[in-house]
Amino acid sequence: MTFAERVYETVTRIPKGRVATYGQIAEIIGCPGGSRAVGNALHDNPYAPVVPCHRVVAANGSLAANFGDGGPSVQHERLLAEGVSFLDKDSNPPRVDLTRCGIVIERHPLDPFLPENATILFLGSFPPPKVRWSMDFFYPNRTNDFWRIMGLVHHADAHRFEDIATKRFDSDRIKGFCMEKGIALYDTAVKVCRWKGNASDEFLDILEPVCIGDLLEHIPNCRTLVTTGGKSTEELSKIMSAPSAPKVGESMTLTVGGKEIRWWRMPSTSRAYPMSLQAKAQQYAKLFGCRKTYPK
Repeated sequence: MTFAERVYETVTRIPKGRVATYGQIAEIIGCPGGSRAVGNALHDNPYAPVVPCHRVVAANGSLAANFGDGGPSVQHERLLAEGVSFLDKDSNPPRVDLTRCGIVIERHPLDPFLPENATILFLGSFPPPKVRWSMDFFYPNRTNDFWRIMGLVHHADAHRFEDIATKRFDSDRIKGFCMEKGIALYDTAVKVCRWKGNASDEFLDILEPVCIGDLLEHIPNCRTLVTTGGKSTEELSKIMSAPSAPKVGESMTLTVGGKEIRWWRMPSTSRAYPMSLQAKAQQYAKLFGCRKTYPK
């Protein structure tokens, strides 16, 4: 695939109502610093409007002075029609409000949590945007039930790790629990692109995957990997070049660095996943040798 073809393929991912910068497109296709080359490719775009080059702007939100299909006024009209917000409405042409309408490229905001005694490593996809966090730790979104599931499985109390009064998870209590149980935590992605700026895995592209070997070097007693959802399972399959992946609630054996590792695939702990909290807890209990049932 040529450079231009990679640019066109990436630009087609930009959703209606969002924009990307030339530099972001260059970064996504693995050519940081290639914003000028991206601009040249889009100026010669033979596939407009299928390849929506009007959704690409300068780093400060400015429109393209040489937009190839009628100039910046046409680009402005098209973006307005798609619901894109602008700043400096009196300037000519105005700048896109990138804070509200720009795609987001983000590096992982947390260090891996790797207790020396860890025997099990949980891998999600990537944390949600920080505006959704209720603590500075993994699975921080209160609408994600990971810590409620852990509370049910280990303490028969879904609210064990919550401070109900402040509507936050208690990160100190959670970290203590993880160290006691030998639980390590990280994600399958180190760097991602959020096409819609939300927490949905559907609009999340992984630009840099984690190095599983590096994580396991820090936790030599770990013999179990757990992916918590479809996106993390899909990415771990790519990282490990696995010919297949476990079905939900099941496991398979991988060889990593000469060691046999058991890989479990668990249901997503997001509430968008169509399974009750109790049913999810029943699945997660298998990891810890707890054959429990949880009343609804």
